[in-house]
Amino acid sequence: MSRKAKVSKPQNLFAGGRDKGTFIREQLFHYGVAFLSVALALWATLVLNPYLTPTPAVLFFAAVMVSACYGGLGPGLLATVLSTLAINYFFFKPLYPQKITNLNIVIPLVVFMLTAGLISWLNESRRTAQQQAEANLKLLHESQVRFGRLTESNEEALRQRETELRLITDTLPVLISFVDSEQRYRFNNLAYEEWFGHPAAEVYGKTLWEVLGESAYKVLRPYVEQVLAGEQVTFESQIPYKDGGTRYINAIYVPQFNQQGTVEGYAALITDISDRKRAEAALRESEARFRQMADTAPVLIWMSGTDTFCNYFNKPWLDFTGRTLEQEMGNGWTEGVHPDDFRRCLDTYTNAFHARQKFTMEYRLRRFDGEYRWVFDTGVPRFAPTGEFLGYIGSCVDIHDRNLAEKALRDSEERYRILTEVSPQAIWMGNSDGGITYCNQYWLDFSGLTMQQTTGYGWIYVIHPDDRDRVFKTSMEAVANATNYEVEIRFRRVSDGSYRWHIVRGLPFRDVTGQIIKWVGIASDIHDRKVAEAALQQLNEMLEQRIQERTVQLEAANKELESFSYSVSHDLRAPLRHIGGFIELLQKRHTSTSLDQTSQRYLKIISETAKQAGILIDELLTFSRMGRTEMRYINLNMEELVQEVKRDLIAETPGRIIHWHIESLSEVQGDPSMLRLVLRNLIGNAVKYTQTRNPAEITVGSTDNENEVVFFVQDNGVGFNMQYVHKLFGVFQRLHSDPQFEGTGVGLANVQRIIHRHNGRVWAEAVVDSGATFYFSLPKLSKKESE
Repeated sequence: MSRKAKVSKPQNLFAGGRDKGTFIREQLFHYGVAFLSVALALWATLVLNPYLTPTPAVLFFAAVMVSACYGGLGPGLLATVLSTLAINYFFFKPLYPQKITNLNIVIPLVVFMLTAGLISWLNESRRTAQQQAEANLKLLHESQVRFGRLTESNEEALRQRETELRLITDTLPVLISFVDSEQRYRFNNLAYEEWFGHPAAEVYGKTLWEVLGESAYKVLRPYVEQVLAGEQVTFESQIPYKDGGTRYINAIYVPQFNQQGTVEGYAALITDISDRKRAEAALRESEARFRQMADTAPVLIWMSGTDTFCNYFNKPWLDFTGRTLEQEMGNGWTEGVHPDDFRRCLDTYTNAFHARQKFTMEYRLRRFDGEYRWVFDTGVPRFAPTGEFLGYIGSCVDIHDRNLAEKALRDSEERYRILTEVSPQAIWMGNSDGGITYCNQYWLDFSGLTMQQTTGYGWIYVIHPDDRDRVFKTSMEAVANATNYEVEIRFRRVSDGSYRWHIVRGLPFRDVTGQIIKWVGIASDIHDRKVAEAALQQLNEMLEQRIQERTVQLEAANKELESFSYSVSHDLRAPLRHIGGFIELLQKRHTSTSLDQTSQRYLKIISETAKQAGILIDELLTFSRMGRTEMRYINLNMEELVQEVKRDLIAETPGRIIHWHIESLSEVQGDPSMLRLVLRNLIGNAVKYTQTRNPAEITVGSTDNENEVVFFVQDNGVGFNMQYVHKLFGVFQRLHSDPQFEGTGVGLANVQRIIHRHNGRVWAEAVVDSGATFYFSLPKLSKKESE
């Protein structure tokens, strides 16, 4: 309920039947009393001065009090001024301006004036209160009369007010109660029933611990005792109510005093703030999550308040700058901004701040190692749910490397643009449908078309009519299937109108989702190559014909050579057989006594020469066959092959002391009969050329390389001069003429031919009188090739 304030009307100073003359006479009388009181106080003080020396102002206080009590504030102030002058003049040395700093005089006078003024003001207040009390007493008397008439109606209004109060308190969503000094409920609103399930009548008269429970009362007891001691109490706490569950509350306890000033109870206002507390806890948790996320985010985060000063920086920011939070707070962070960027950066920030707008900017920020690095700063204004502006929040990303990459990319694009424009090939780009959107200068110069004429499918009209359908079909299929394509086209050259062959390659350019966004391609002039290919094709056909003719001739020659070999073998062997036979007959017919020693030596030489000639014929035939025999590749165990050759040679050299050293040998693929012949020749040579060594040392081993296996046969024989190593594998080439070392000069030639047919290599190393080592290599065949 509202009450209207009454406006007091200005009072008439001459009211109450007094005229102006009477008022003046009263005032003159009041001021006269003041003057007389001061005079009497001065006379009495002078008379009693020997007894009042420490306090000469005592009687003057009495004069001021009498003046103020009788006349009010004005006479009291007049008495104060007159008393001050009298005390200064009669009891202190007169105070002149030059002695104004004498505190022993000034301070007592000031204290007297203030005290006397206070006495005057208090008496004026008393007089005013007395007058007001007299007026109120009169009004009270009049009210008593009216009260009798209104008592009956007021009781009804009181009951109505109580009903209204109950209605108001029951509609409030808070607990409202009155508890007496014995801690019993004397009033409680409807919220108690909603909280605890007990109606108001049931709660009335019960103690706190009966209604709330012992656990709740244990928490509330200190506050209850405090309010019953006469103090108003406000607190927030978590209360475990007996029937209302555990709640966070905000409580206000206001003590109620009786007329004697004793606390007769207290009013309690309880608000459930559980939701607010949960919201605050959620907010704290959210803030903790924000700080955790901010401190682990790979960006630099800052916040500012409404005064433009920064009040938060996350850990990555502090790690980046190498500074503390205290150093960065406010405008401290600007110390790390590059001087050349500072003004632009500050203007961008302040302009956006005053406009409450989002902003972005790039500037260089000093890192902890002193390097200035480019960062991209984004700031957005923060607003409360009510729309109140709270400041800004922003994030910075280190884009230094990106800027360097972009600069490098721009430089690269510029270089490639220049290369494209000066390229001696046509370079083009098209949209996702294959329509041309760009061609370099080479194409424009070659075709004579403008960029506008080329755009889309205008380039089709410079293609040779015989190629158009084929080219268009190929390009459209590539667009439909999203595949690369390559096609040969004849384009018309504008300079002479001739058509020149070009090879056009196109490939799709896709985005991150795999969708084709454009096509890029190149057209290279291959006309000269096409002409050369045609001439080469014609030449190849001629050569093919000639090769076929030569092949026929070689096949005929090989047949003739084979026939000749067999003829030579038969025709040469017949005379040798005759010579051998007649020598044998002569040796049987003539005894050793009928022929002298010289004749017998001649017969022996003729016999051995005939045998040697037979051996030479056999090896020549073998050498001839090695170039024509078909190769038969199988997996070979080289150790077994070496052991077979070793057994044959041991049988042929009885009585020789030979130390054999045969290492573990790798398996290879090759023709077994041919490779056995290779080993027979090499190991046989080792046995032959170590005849002068006792014991002989022969080693056979192998080593594996990435692409081949190398075998070697080493001996401690007579060796040879490396100066003539180039003759070693030639036919009829022998480096030893000593009759002790027989041979035909064909064996090593056979070795070389066999190894070459296996796509291998053969070579030798030696030192005269210190032995020799012969090497041959065989390629490692893949599993597929071996099959």
